[in-house]
Amino acid sequence: MRDSLGQLLLKQGVLTEEQLRSALAVQQTRSLPLGKILLEQGACEELPISKALAKQARMPFVNLAGKTPPERMTDRLDASAAWELEAIPVAEKGESTVVAVADPEKVVILDTLTFLLDGEVILALTTPTALREAMEKVYGQPNTEKDAGVEAFESTEESPVVRLVNRMFEEAVEARASDIHIEPFDNRVRIRIRVDGTLLLSAEHPKDLHPAILSHIKVNANLDIAEKRKPQDGRIEHRAGGRELDVRVSVVPTNHGESVVMRLLDREANLLSLSDLGMGEETLAWFQEVIDRPNGIFLVTGPTGSGKTTTLYAALQTLNQPSRKILTVEDPVEYRIKGINQVQVQPKIGLEFSKVLRAFLRQAPNIVLVGEIRDRETAEVAIQASLTGHLVFSTVHTNDAPSAITRLLDMGVPPYLVATSLQGVLAQRLLRRLCPNCSVTEEATALEKEVLQVEGDLKLGHPRGCSACNRTGFRGRVGGFESLSMNDAMREALFHSKDASEFHRIARNSGAWSPIADDVKQKVLSGQTTCSEMLRVTQVVNQSESASSETASLEPSTPENPE
Repeated sequence: MRDSLGQLLLKQGVLTEEQLRSALAVQQTRSLPLGKILLEQGACEELPISKALAKQARMPFVNLAGKTPPERMTDRLDASAAWELEAIPVAEKGESTVVAVADPEKVVILDTLTFLLDGEVILALTTPTALREAMEKVYGQPNTEKDAGVEAFESTEESPVVRLVNRMFEEAVEARASDIHIEPFDNRVRIRIRVDGTLLLSAEHPKDLHPAILSHIKVNANLDIAEKRKPQDGRIEHRAGGRELDVRVSVVPTNHGESVVMRLLDREANLLSLSDLGMGEETLAWFQEVIDRPNGIFLVTGPTGSGKTTTLYAALQTLNQPSRKILTVEDPVEYRIKGINQVQVQPKIGLEFSKVLRAFLRQAPNIVLVGEIRDRETAEVAIQASLTGHLVFSTVHTNDAPSAITRLLDMGVPPYLVATSLQGVLAQRLLRRLCPNCSVTEEATALEKEVLQVEGDLKLGHPRGCSACNRTGFRGRVGGFESLSMNDAMREALFHSKDASEFHRIARNSGAWSPIADDVKQKVLSGQTTCSEMLRVTQVVNQSESASSETASLEPSTPENPE
């Protein structure tokens, strides 16, 4: 068991029992450190107190009184960081840097100093007066101006945490990440980035850095830094890697603190054209034919992050001509397109999809994009718009194309409205594309041939890994698509059938539905992706098909609040 500060000072003979009792009595009423009370009472000097604190904390002690550390050491930490951390590098010990501090509680900044000095750090204790005099000689007077309500880490753009966050963005952009995840745990903060749809560990930091990182992000996203109990959403404009980023920030409280996800949208990125989406020739021809129609509703479906918005933006770019008026309502507006009127929904003030869409129809548009159909009201307004001479694009969250129809019916949309307005559905997934620098062509295994239903000799692309793809074997993604074109048989099924499985059967047998497995198979055979990626995508779809055939019905459900 370690001796207390008072016991250590008594053993050194620099303090009497009476002085210690007097200081302890004051401490009970003022809640100050014992060392500070002893200094105020004149019972003891700084030097023995600091030496005793160092012994108690099992830290080395350096006496900086009247000394100036060598310039080659102090130059390793800039002035703002030194004053923020109240620390100064003073010497080298082997491969480590010795950094002087005046408070043993400063051990919490050890990881921050390790990051800033790019190497192992040993903290050593010195007296507060000697530390301040040495820092003033080397770094000048501290900058005491701080914004109210913001933690000390946030006082200057040169502060350590600001540099840490900036480096986080730089590394994410360099790795082509789509989002950054900041996740607190009991003893650390984990930073992960999503590259080509896969989360990769980027860094780990001590837990004590989490409040400062979170405060910096919240301030920049115009969020309430005092609110820690409720989810918050915000937006940051940030420049990293020479790119202008639009960062969407989501903060959610967890059992270890607030978790942050930042989605990175590159405002300078070139939007894809239709030919760049990766559609097969037949699917691309069908898609172009559908979006050239003068009216009707066209849906793109798939899970979150499957590229639905990218596909619809590619369609809008193709249709964007001076002779057409195009309006979009989105949440959020991800990319700005010249010549198109775009509106972002704001539910807090009542500006919702359905209300904006109704207002749009008074603007006499030719083409309308509704970011997502989430409820019956939005669905019915969109369908009514498509029936009155407008071409409407939108998205829904389902696992395959036929399920999009079932989803509309589950919202309470009458079957006849769906049957008369819907022109087609495109379902999609994103598959990781083999890295062109390191992928190799090898003989297919027996299992791969069985999955692809191919006999005889077959060579397929396989991942290897290199510096260009971060050793993953994949770089970029390619879309896997399935198309559903409405025909008379399927419209009739919507009018009369009660069974969703029958609609799926009619769609498949009529040749109007091209399943995603067929498209992905061709991409595997052409060497764009792998058999394992095909299984990852097609197994999910097959499971959703079987589930929908067992439980779904074409009979529209009764809404809770019928209008």
